[in-house]
Amino acid sequence: MLVLLLLAASARPQSELRIEVVLNKPEAGGILRVALCPNKEAYDTEQGCRTMSVPATSRTVACVFDKVEEGTYAVKVFHDINSDGKLNTSWIGWPQEPYGFSNDAPVNAGPPSFRLAAVQVGEPRNPVRIRLR
Repeated sequence: MLVLLLLAASARPQSELRIEVVLNKPEAGGILRVALCPNKEAYDTEQGCRTMSVPATSRTVACVFDKVEEGTYAVKVFHDINSDGKLNTSWIGWPQEPYGFSNDAPVNAGPPSFRLAAVQVGEPRNPVRIRLR
């Protein structure tokens, strides 16, 4: 019994994280691929991120991650228009499918840093809104 009380006391509060993705090509169909990354290492490698795939059926698509521990996260998303499970790129590595990041973090010569895309889970807030580019 004491072990259960200790575990309950040490458990981190959990929240729901709602993400709204605004598509720039809603008529294209396909799938939204969303990754919720809990730290810089996961964000950089996509190992350890929670992922979800959602049909791209309208101009704005809602994605909800439940049971997310409070803390700092970053979100990556791309519109997999041809539903092949990967972000298609040109021969020089430029994305050929729409993509975006939490905070609409700016993209320069590569993806934005975890710090620029970071959002806090657990604070009362509006949904995280990402506009694809």
